[in-house]
Amino acid sequence: MINGWMQGWRKRKGSAMVPLFASYIVILLLAIVIGSMLYWKATTIVQHTVENSNAAMLQQLREVVDGRLREIEQLEQQIAFHPKLGKLLNSDRVLAEQEAYAVVEFASELRRFKTLANLLIYDFYIYADASQTLVGPGVKSTPQVLFDGVYRFPGKSSKDWTEEFQRLAMRKYDPSVSVQSSDGAPLSLITYRQSLPYGNPGDVRGSLIVLIDESQLRALFDKLAAVNQGEIYIVDSENRIVSSTATNGSASSAGLFSYGGLYGETGKQELVSGGEAMIASYTTSGVNGWKYVYVVPSDVFLDQVYAVKKWALILLTLCVVGGVAASLYLAYRNYRPVRDVVRAIRTWRASDTVQEQAGGEYDLIRSTIESARLTESRLRERLEQQSPIIRVNFLRRLIRGYADPAELKPEALVFAGFSFQWQSFAVLLIEVDDISGFAQAGEREWPFVSFIIANIAGELANERHQGYPVELDRGRVAMLVNVRQEREAEAAADLKAVAGGLSTLLADRFRLQATVAVGGPVSGASRIGEAFLAALAALEEELSLGREHPAAGPIGGAGDLVSMSAEPDETGYYYPLEAEQQLLNVVKSGDSERAIKLLDAICADNFDKRGISAVSGRYLLVHLTGTLYRLLQSHPGLKQLVTEQLVSLDNKGGDLDEAFGELKRVYVALCGLLRERRGDAGERLLSGVREHIERHYGDNMLSVNSIADAFELTPQYLSTVFKKAGGQNLADYIAEVRLREAKRLLADTSETLAAIALRVGYANDIGFIRFFKKYEGVTPGAYRTSLDTDR
Repeated sequence: MINGWMQGWRKRKGSAMVPLFASYIVILLLAIVIGSMLYWKATTIVQHTVENSNAAMLQQLREVVDGRLREIEQLEQQIAFHPKLGKLLNSDRVLAEQEAYAVVEFASELRRFKTLANLLIYDFYIYADASQTLVGPGVKSTPQVLFDGVYRFPGKSSKDWTEEFQRLAMRKYDPSVSVQSSDGAPLSLITYRQSLPYGNPGDVRGSLIVLIDESQLRALFDKLAAVNQGEIYIVDSENRIVSSTATNGSASSAGLFSYGGLYGETGKQELVSGGEAMIASYTTSGVNGWKYVYVVPSDVFLDQVYAVKKWALILLTLCVVGGVAASLYLAYRNYRPVRDVVRAIRTWRASDTVQEQAGGEYDLIRSTIESARLTESRLRERLEQQSPIIRVNFLRRLIRGYADPAELKPEALVFAGFSFQWQSFAVLLIEVDDISGFAQAGEREWPFVSFIIANIAGELANERHQGYPVELDRGRVAMLVNVRQEREAEAAADLKAVAGGLSTLLADRFRLQATVAVGGPVSGASRIGEAFLAALAALEEELSLGREHPAAGPIGGAGDLVSMSAEPDETGYYYPLEAEQQLLNVVKSGDSERAIKLLDAICADNFDKRGISAVSGRYLLVHLTGTLYRLLQSHPGLKQLVTEQLVSLDNKGGDLDEAFGELKRVYVALCGLLRERRGDAGERLLSGVREHIERHYGDNMLSVNSIADAFELTPQYLSTVFKKAGGQNLADYIAEVRLREAKRLLADTSETLAAIALRVGYANDIGFIRFFKKYEGVTPGAYRTSLDTDR
């Protein structure tokens, strides 16, 4: 480049200017060398200082956090070797009375562990898989109550937690997540889990789960991070951000570093985030292998270096004049777009596994574009390969009624490969138990049989409607039928023809005896699951009757069955477990009207549809009476009242109608008693809690937990009953009482804000001011001033 400048200068100005220009270039180069050496030396010194400072700070942080983590593991060991833990883990699903009392004692003893625990531990529970019981400090609960009501983790239900508890976990930490508590307050929690018992990884009978308050953990290093305007991250071996001081959480660290890239126990890395240079120092936890990473902007520590650089740039500016300045300006202006592109590419590739190849920047841009095009092509190819699997899985979930409402939107259906033209749907279920007439029975033949059934069923349905067949299980094929709008009136006959034609065709051509059941039609894709349940019930009924294939017919709503009329069944009655559980839930809720409807439906299904004998009817009556006694086990106070009414059932003799009528009256009476008892208990509890708050609102320890302890209830149960009976959250009611008293004191007294804060339950005026402004929109001082102005 210099030779080019000199040749151009020689052509324009002559050979006399060449020595002057050459000396100018020498001075310029000398200034650049001196400035570079000075800048390099200053940078080395400052970076060494930064490294030592950060290493010492991270060492201090590691000792503090590791000490707290060791306390958690000590708590784990105390619980794991507790003599009563074995009884809890070995208990059956239903706890005996003595075992239940032992569990309550164990829960009381755990309260002492929580008192001695460090501030990081927000709560902890022991889960027993056999009895599906959760025991915590003073609490005995279930996964449904705890994880669906008290602590609602995003994307994880109580069922997910139960499945996770059954998997082996050895001191497993999960990153912090925002959890919605039962009182509506968000919590940031880190979960710690250890499978129980110790020493037998192949026999997981329970788990210890510790909820760590992430805000308390972050408080340990907030001040350390603020000293040099940096951010601290805790990263686990799975490259997850466990906790950080970043205001936007782990998202701010995305692409900065990875656990695998932080080599060794301690070290330092130079990073680039959003075009800003950063210095990351790290050390490794001696407890669980976490990496404590401290990320600091380079600008904060390199002020002196930048001052040297400033003077060097001034010297260079004085040296660069005339054509050199113009050349540099033009080169910079033309190069700037290319530089921005290259910087963006390198920032993107900083977190990529692809290594930057040797070559110029244009080679880098070209290789990046080629790589992006190749990646896009591979993604499209993979998506095309997976589309049939996606379509089949979606169709299975749609037929079973598991699809989310968002998945039923037109654009989502088109993406899954479906375009329903009409609003009515029906479901056909085809089941083949024996294929020996078609081929030798074996696992390899079943997929071929399902393929034949699906294709024939689809062809028959597509003659008048639109069918979507799919294999559900071995030997069972389902077909979703989109009913043509103009043939909705004839849909029942069409479905019947499809079912009959399919059975005949399979029997004649392939010697396959198939049972076909139909559910529907129903209106709307959201009710497809109802049609599936109806078809499933009809299929099960036909299989139990031993019929080859039922006829099709319409259903009027959810739960109606489509099948041929059956001969009276003298072998027994039909009272499934699902119907019994539904009856129990309805009676517990005190809904006598729904209870009568369920009893009538059970009787109609057995006597009218199935035509059971008098003997089977008497067995059904005994079973329904047993259901009633099951319910009374949890309400011993009502057993005597209801038992007296049940005695009259023995005097009905063979008159089943009168006996069932008497049983219905007993169910109605029990519903009324439960409804009355629940209402009275709720009102008494509501009144007692309100009186308690009115007496103790000035106590700064007053909380949902303290009130629950006073009434010997769990906080979750207390909050639920108070909200249901009073229509208001318990925490909001406490705030309402304190706010009312605070406003009275501000208006009628001249006490200081600190004194008023103590009287309404706050340890200092800072918390009181925040509380008052949250609910009134102004500070207490401004409120008092406005009252004086009005006077």
